[in-house]
Amino acid sequence: MDIYLYDQIVSPPMYRVIRTELEGRIHSGELVPGDRLPTEQQLREQYEVSRATAQRVLNDLAASGLVVRRRRHGTFVADAIPQVDLLAFVAPDLIGRTSAGRHVVLSARIVSAGAAMYSLPGVQPSTAVIELVRLKLDPEDRPRQVERHVILFSAAPDVLDQELEHFVSLRHFNDLGVELSSVRVYLDPVALSEDDADLLDSEPGTPTLVRRREALAPDGTAVEVMHTVIRPGSVRFFVELPPGHSLPRGNEA
Repeated sequence: MDIYLYDQIVSPPMYRVIRTELEGRIHSGELVPGDRLPTEQQLREQYEVSRATAQRVLNDLAASGLVVRRRRHGTFVADAIPQVDLLAFVAPDLIGRTSAGRHVVLSARIVSAGAAMYSLPGVQPSTAVIELVRLKLDPEDRPRQVERHVILFSAAPDVLDQELEHFVSLRHFNDLGVELSSVRVYLDPVALSEDDADLLDSEPGTPTLVRRREALAPDGTAVEVMHTVIRPGSVRFFVELPPGHSLPRGNEA
């Protein structure tokens, strides 16, 4: 009985072939920042693939930060991505040293903690809080992030009297002498909701990050909870220790 063995050549899936080709054009400089990529329909016609395949190609490129998908406008090669030190959101001497641009105030009001967008740990539902929602724009007036603050009213009752386009909450707490025991920053992966995608000129469902910050008083009560939804591919975070701070050794890490 003769047995024949054949080498099986498995072709990579088409979405990967197309994505690799577009990545090569971007890395080679053929496509430069700001250039428009083919639409989903153009990819379907050029490569004879399904809408799902074309959509996956562009979504994968957006998730990698190489391109930005702008709702109703198209998909564009991303600009050089600014880098932001996460310590700038917690350290008093670094407060405000974040990315350039301006804010647009979307809403500002006083509500009860039980009706707020986010709960404040240790705060009773009937306690008054301030809700502030702003859209951060980059220097070219493109949307970069959506910021949502919930602030304990008794800690900073004059927030709504401030110039909210330039308001920096931790700096304001410091000016008022509000004592904080800790400020923590979390990075949570999410998929863009319809509302946030519309504000950020992006596609719903695109993977991105939420930067969540909690400022706590010495008794454990939250003074502020802030959620910032980042436009996909618009910023890259890092942590750099200030001069004079030594790295942990051995099992101190």
